[in-house]
Amino acid sequence: MGSDMHYMVEYQYNRRLLSNRTFINPASRVDYINRLITYNDTEFINQLRMDRRTFIVLCELLHNTGRLKTNGLVSIEEQVFSPDPVPKNCNDGRWKWFKNCLWALDGTYIKVHVSEVDKPRFRSRKCEIATNVLGACSRDMMFTFVFPGWEGSASDSRVLQDALSRPTGMRVPNGCYYLMDGGYTNGEGFLAPYRGTRYHLSEWRDDYAPINHEEYFNMKHSSARNVIERCFGLLKLRWAILRSPSFYPLKKHCKIIVACCLLHNLIRREMSVDPIGHELSEIIEDEVDHDVIGKVSSSPEWTTWRDNLASQMFNEWRGNRST
Repeated sequence: MGSDMHYMVEYQYNRRLLSNRTFINPASRVDYINRLITYNDTEFINQLRMDRRTFIVLCELLHNTGRLKTNGLVSIEEQVFSPDPVPKNCNDGRWKWFKNCLWALDGTYIKVHVSEVDKPRFRSRKCEIATNVLGACSRDMMFTFVFPGWEGSASDSRVLQDALSRPTGMRVPNGCYYLMDGGYTNGEGFLAPYRGTRYHLSEWRDDYAPINHEEYFNMKHSSARNVIERCFGLLKLRWAILRSPSFYPLKKHCKIIVACCLLHNLIRREMSVDPIGHELSEIIEDEVDHDVIGKVSSSPEWTTWRDNLASQMFNEWRGNRST
């Protein structure tokens, strides 16, 4: 079975690559393909959360029904396999500084119905009976990761740590990172703002300009990370079942949450004009949560990298203002 799977993956790659071989850099392509197809299923599942056979089925499905095409030098399989971080040539003023960012990550509460015995565990800091849902989204407000089910009393840090520790949970490729709010530790793979410094978008109104690199970094960080707040806001605005508790069992309600996120993505992708999206305020106020991620620890290298990035951002902004 393992040998058959190897040849199946190799065949699918060769078929795609040979049909576009005039666009292929042979050395880099062969090296990439050899590394991919020699993964055993355990390693493949660890990387993509699916085995090699399922990966090929997914590629065929995206090609045949999803209209995914080979993009220049990049094959379909590589497009599916690789993450889609912020590109280096990004011109979006909110994101251009955050190269290789896997977008924004945060938690939200969604009300659920549980037994009287379980209510204390599911009571959130807002005194609602809810599940703490971890979610990540891209800059175009498409969900890329959703993890419901934790009790409302659980801290965001605990939910994140569980998502990272599960075999089929969240993965952060080396060199990439998520934007997170000030309640999390600034550690490798997770870029948080400076604490004790103005951060929330409401604090930058009325022409309050940043006075140092930390404030400017926080302003740009908040402007980019706010997309997850707006994404959750639009999700709840679109689906009433996510705004009030239903009488579905918790397990089924969690499936409904995931289904709503999938439908949300479909609508965002296919509808050129979304009337509900226009109802959403451009800015949704976020709240400070002082939970700290215990096992996602910071390092001098990561802190220095953030300091250098913040200084570079501030110096360019200050230079543009003086010209």
